[in-house]
Amino acid sequence: MKLPKIGDTITTRDALELCRYFNFDYLIKRIKSNPKKYKEWKFDGCSGLPDEVLGFFMGINWKDITYKCCLPHDLCYGYGDPGNAVERKRVDLKFYKDLVFKAGMKKWCASAFLMGVRMGGTETFGLSFSWGFAHK
Repeated sequence: MKLPKIGDTITTRDALELCRYFNFDYLIKRIKSNPKKYKEWKFDGCSGLPDEVLGFFMGINWKDITYKCCLPHDLCYGYGDPGNAVERKRVDLKFYKDLVFKAGMKKWCASAFLMGVRMGGTETFGLSFSWGFAHK
């Protein structure tokens, strides 16, 4: 599986392939049930700061953060069920665990990331990285 580069456009077809790669069966089922419901989006790595900066300041490989943590989180956010606070919280807690256990981030730093996505990722903001952002 070829993972997207930062700045690449993710089509619905790409999203399905990425969901297969990350074993997000529930998202595959959701997307396949109504693929026209979703729009293309640009992969921005870890929204907010350039990924290389994050890796430099935290002393960990930024590619691990980007591809083991942020990309799966973006897929879950993009195709998340609007209004489903339980699903969003579950996705955010998985993001925290991925940061700590897959990327090797310190727990205090991962907690700051978690707080950022909990506050900044709410769907009411309607940003390019808000919950449900791939919905038309």
